[in-house]
Amino acid sequence: MLTENSTAGNKFNGSQNGAPLTRADYYMSLHRELDQLEEMVLESGPRVMGHTVVDEEKLCQQIDRVRLSVPESIAKAEEILMYKQELLDDAQQYADKLMKSAELRAGQLLEESVIIRQAEQEASQIRRQLQEECEQMRSQALNEVNQMRRQAQKDLDLLHQRVTGEVQDMQRGADEYSDRVLGNLESQLLDMIKIVQNGRKELRL
Repeated sequence: MLTENSTAGNKFNGSQNGAPLTRADYYMSLHRELDQLEEMVLESGPRVMGHTVVDEEKLCQQIDRVRLSVPESIAKAEEILMYKQELLDDAQQYADKLMKSAELRAGQLLEESVIIRQAEQEASQIRRQLQEECEQMRSQALNEVNQMRRQAQKDLDLLHQRVTGEVQDMQRGADEYSDRVLGNLESQLLDMIKIVQNGRKELRL
């Protein structure tokens, strides 16, 4: 907001003693010209029947000065308004720029949010797929282990049956061999007993 005490933005073309004039300077100039006009009227010639005699030439000159000061003040006021409008335009442009930047950033954040959601969905899908694959592999491994266990038990039963059969066969073979050996030994002993008995009989004769 422009004020009479403003420095930047309230200075216009024209100077007084080499210094830029402000809006207050122009108002003071206008008031000064009006004050001089008032003094001229009050300090003019003698009063005649309640009326003051005024120097017409000086009065016209002073009126011309006031007339010149008024358009200049109006022009400076217009410059102030134009500068104010420029400030408003700059502020609006800056606000528009900030708004566009904010909208762009919001769009980027929204796009990033969409990408993040897509990544999370893909990660969740991959996680579910891995869990399903792991569950399938686990189930398959358990089935294979159970199948191997059943096959191993079956092979063990077959091996046990075969070993049992072989042991039984070996036992029967051993029994038969022992029986043959003992039979031969018994036969030999019987022969020896007969020889001993015959020898004793001969000794008795």
